[in-house]
Amino acid sequence: MWGWFIAVFAGVWLLQIMMTKIQMKNYQLTINKMSKRPSGYLGVGIQKQKLGIGVIAVIVVNNDGMVLESQLMKGVTVFSRFEPYTVYDGLHIEEVKKKTGGESVDQAVKMAIEKIESQMEKKAIVAV
Repeated sequence: MWGWFIAVFAGVWLLQIMMTKIQMKNYQLTINKMSKRPSGYLGVGIQKQKLGIGVIAVIVVNNDGMVLESQLMKGVTVFSRFEPYTVYDGLHIEEVKKKTGGESVDQAVKMAIEKIESQMEKKAIVAV
């Protein structure tokens, strides 16, 4: 009896490891694809929940701060994948900050924008 239980547990554990690797590969491919633009900035925001749905937001803006592309991964399981998120496409990051609220998606978007703004500030300081 215990032998079967241990075998099933080990099988489920190995399956989770394999699915996590597949999800990480999807994450890396998405980041690489979105970062291949000739100019602009990329920001990644993560909103983790202890219980509930986690969210990862990836946003690409041009040099003027206009959102060119954004993608979200949200879910509880390793089956989650990135999907286009076009709500903020074409808006300036200042407008996006005003439109975001307190939901987990908005928190991830805010974090991504903060990272983009810090990149923009570093580039401005270096250019001076």
